[in-house]
Amino acid sequence: MAKLHDYRLELLKTHSGSTIIVTQNDDGVFEGLYVCLAPLRAGFLAGFRQLISLDGCFLKAMYGGQLLCVVGLDANDCIYPICWAMVKKENKENWKWFLQVLAQDLCIIDNKQSI
Repeated sequence: MAKLHDYRLELLKTHSGSTIIVTQNDDGVFEGLYVCLAPLRAGFLAGFRQLISLDGCFLKAMYGGQLLCVVGLDANDCIYPICWAMVKKENKENWKWFLQVLAQDLCIIDNKQSI
């Protein structure tokens, strides 16, 4: 976990304003890593289509887990990464955590009004 926290600090130093969250359980075991770099967020909010795609895939490296990611489309219809997270497994709880942090980062507001 120490190297992961060092990585977080290095990202924050080189990309000020970014959101990097490392979560762990009570025993200090890794639970998740969320990364939204400030330049990527600013680029998306500055004028990209207000449409995002969500996806998850298996990480088949030594530690395994899942990669959850959010991408958008730029003016040339090219995929533009916005943020990503690494979690131990893909489940509702991890997706909920990921989307809650994403909503805060991108200022996504639920517009539902009761009539």
